[in-house]
Amino acid sequence: MYKYLKSFIFTIIIFSLLSFTVTFAKAQTSYSFDDIKEYKWAIKAVEKMHAKGIIKGVGDKKFAPSKPVTHLEALALILRTLGYEETSELPKEYKGKVPAWGKEFIGLAYEKGLVTSEELKTFNPNKDAKRYEIAKYLVRALGLEKEAKLNMNQKLLYKDWKAVPKDSKGYMYVAVKEGLIVGDGKNLKPNEPVKRIEMAVILERLDEKIGNTISSGKEVIGTVYQADESSITVKVGNLLKTFPVIKNVPVFDGNDYLKIDSLKKGYTVRLILDGKNNIIFVEVLNKNSEEVIPIQLEKAISLPQNVLNLVESLKETQNVKLVEENGTYYIIATRGMMRTGGYSVSIEKAQIIKSENKTTLEVEIKYQNPSENAIVTQAITYPYDVKMFKYDGKIDDIKILYKYNLAP
Repeated sequence: MYKYLKSFIFTIIIFSLLSFTVTFAKAQTSYSFDDIKEYKWAIKAVEKMHAKGIIKGVGDKKFAPSKPVTHLEALALILRTLGYEETSELPKEYKGKVPAWGKEFIGLAYEKGLVTSEELKTFNPNKDAKRYEIAKYLVRALGLEKEAKLNMNQKLLYKDWKAVPKDSKGYMYVAVKEGLIVGDGKNLKPNEPVKRIEMAVILERLDEKIGNTISSGKEVIGTVYQADESSITVKVGNLLKTFPVIKNVPVFDGNDYLKIDSLKKGYTVRLILDGKNNIIFVEVLNKNSEEVIPIQLEKAISLPQNVLNLVESLKETQNVKLVEENGTYYIIATRGMMRTGGYSVSIEKAQIIKSENKTTLEVEIKYQNPSENAIVTQAITYPYDVKMFKYDGKIDDIKILYKYNLAP
């Protein structure tokens, strides 16, 4: 009896552990829609284009991934990706019915050349859009219609190439060439309706092709300097920019969904921001293999004479210099001549970046201005800061990262 009881208790424990593991694993991934989990190849596209305000759900956290897109929906999505949202009247050439929300998009599509006046005569906004028809809209969106017309007689090595309507072959050819429409290796399926999940991927390709940053939010591409659950700091040129992170922000490396603590220093990332500059989407563009060596900076109090001389020679200009003296490195940051007090410059952080070719010192410099109503010394000042650190290797270059805290 005791033996069976032990076995039963052991089974219960194992089951409990497995249940906890499953529950924990589910908590790691939080998608914008509940019905896209099985479409791993398209989740990043859905999340990205949703974050940019281009695609939306159908309500109740549903995306309806397998539902075909209509011609009107396809045009609206493509126009949003191009950054067009302005109002436009319904063209007089169009005599058919149209949902109230779609009148402006038909007008815009006509104005921007996505549909012709001849096509408007038979345009059915509620009809499912086929792949070859989407190809035509995409090619026109890129301004490549002339190229399409010159390639009407081209052939692609797909089994179903003959199924592409004759007057659409050039458009399909260009859309495939530009990487907007992709087959399965054997077939293009030109006459199949495009599903919403497929349209999300097509829109991401179009977005990448035009390099569009016009959306309901903003887009920033930079190198990760620091990342945690609350914020991400990136290097953009010579500036450091810090943005807060929304809870459960989606982070993607290709089609792999990551946790935010997977982001490492040196990764190149795309950040999509909402109207309040919160990060709502992160995409890893490149994993840099550089080695990052943190540095412990110390306030330099007693300076060697050559460092003092350099400070004196630099103080009238804004400058940053690195000096090595007997195995100790000194960073000198000067602000230049200021006509009052209240101005400062400080060396905040530093780190060494080692790549295959060189070793670079990255230094974060912060400038502070006095506020408008501040009481300051009425005298000429020369703000500067000097920090020191120990490093037993050679530093080939210095890169300055600027942080400004300038009062209005």
